[in-house]
Amino acid sequence: MKLLTLLSATAIIWLGVLCPAYAQHDEQQMTYTGQIGKSPVVIELVTSESNEVTGRYFYLRYRKDIALTGTLSEGGSLELYENERVTGKQKAPRLMLTPTPEGGLSGQWHGDKAKTIDVSLLPAIVPVGQKQTLTPYQNELSKDNLYDYLRLLNMPLKAENEQEFMGYRIRWWKEPGSGIRMFELVSGYPQDQMAQVNVRLRDRLWREVVDYHGCMLGGLSGSSGQADFNQSVKPTYFSPLVISASVFTDYYCGGAHPDFADSPINLDMKSGKELALEDVIWLGKGKPIYYNEQGGDDASFETFSAYRSTVFAPWIVEQMRKLHPSQMKKSDECDYSTVEYWSFVNWHFTPKGIYFSPSFPRVARACEYPDWSVLPYSVIKTHAGSFNITN
Repeated sequence: MKLLTLLSATAIIWLGVLCPAYAQHDEQQMTYTGQIGKSPVVIELVTSESNEVTGRYFYLRYRKDIALTGTLSEGGSLELYENERVTGKQKAPRLMLTPTPEGGLSGQWHGDKAKTIDVSLLPAIVPVGQKQTLTPYQNELSKDNLYDYLRLLNMPLKAENEQEFMGYRIRWWKEPGSGIRMFELVSGYPQDQMAQVNVRLRDRLWREVVDYHGCMLGGLSGSSGQADFNQSVKPTYFSPLVISASVFTDYYCGGAHPDFADSPINLDMKSGKELALEDVIWLGKGKPIYYNEQGGDDASFETFSAYRSTVFAPWIVEQMRKLHPSQMKKSDECDYSTVEYWSFVNWHFTPKGIYFSPSFPRVARACEYPDWSVLPYSVIKTHAGSFNITN
């Protein structure tokens, strides 16, 4: 999954944890659909050169992952254990599968008390004639990640409450299995603008659902089997030109420590596109340089990083010192005066200006997301990029 915005280094790691790249160049990945007994399932398997197999599967009724680990024999048969790292091999149910002439797999599921159920699988394909309107992200998944595409296909959403925010009306939607929520625009903007922005918002909801399941699978990869993914979405600023919202997630995906990150939404209402910070503030010479999905990666990371660290970060620290002198004093606990912490900021629009959060080292992550670090629009407009919030 590409970055929706250029986040802090911690958030970049977070996305890597939630969205692991399963198949490497020396591995083979296959997705299957079929049945265990009478229950429809989707299975993804990755086989390494050493014939070790990892994977996951879900029952279509529940759409929640079960982790698989096992081996591929020289004859092509598979022995796969469910959630083995959590339960141990002795207690884990297992799948015993052999190849079929059609390119699929067949065999049996073995549970406790010698219970067995027949298994029949065929290579997965993109179903035709679906009535569901797909978002761009779902269309990408149909080519790049068939497993999660099939998980999301026809996944029901629950309409929740409507509310007013800054004179605009929104409706909330929830995916019940993960608890992921996202709003859509209902009124206050031209219909064509709402339509294109609502596609972006629905896209974001589906991305977060995939991230949730990636995190849950990460928990099954550890001996504890524990994982947690709690997310809150909070609109922060709506105007005729832009909508902005905080998407804050507390998560534990089976790693060494729990963590947290904000991945805000900043959408241009006229174009419907996600805004990069360089669209809003540009301090360099000539045209802005980008290193993210919105700008099209027109510069190397070294060039982009040099701009952020030698131009942007010193400038924003200077502005923060002028506006928030007491908070910017040197401190042993949270030293907001350190320039390098402001190179890759988290940001979103607010009624008073743009909110920025610096990126601290792991040991000082609690210092991130202070409640005071806002630059007023009067400062922003003197260095406005192609998108001018004050127009």
